[in-house]
Amino acid sequence: MKHFYIKQKVFAFTDRYKVFDEKQNVVYHVESKLFSLSHRMNFFRDADNTHLFVLRRQILALLPRYFVTTPLGEDVATIQKRFTVLKHKLDISSTLGNFTMTGDFLAHDFAVESGGRTVLEFHKKWISWGDSYEITIHDETNTEFLLALVLLIDDCLHDENRRH
Repeated sequence: MKHFYIKQKVFAFTDRYKVFDEKQNVVYHVESKLFSLSHRMNFFRDADNTHLFVLRRQILALLPRYFVTTPLGEDVATIQKRFTVLKHKLDISSTLGNFTMTGDFLAHDFAVESGGRTVLEFHKKWISWGDSYEITIHDETNTEFLLALVLLIDDCLHDENRRH
């Protein structure tokens, strides 16, 4: 089990995030494009600045749909928001398996499950300067992919509200 923390940079023209490990070392960072219709974000490993994933939103969709691809354009995952009334739910189909994300009514506590077991839990802090998340990863084999999912879920549930 590993713990991570995500913090959003507040004073920036684009969305920028840093991912910290338990010792508060920056291990990943995310940068979005300033003029992008699909709200494209790039996910990097901080130590060697390796470009790991491209995170983007589908431009026209009734319910939000997001994609995780490699920098070469190969699909890794599709995230589709479900229509629900009181809870947030997302279906995630990927090359690493199928996942389901459930969140509370206020969109601050989330769990991602695969095959009936929880692989990821995260909590959005109530009071913070910019978006801040505390993350617990139970399945460490796909850590980078699961951290990318957290950022897409933030974009899907919280940034959609800011855009409207």
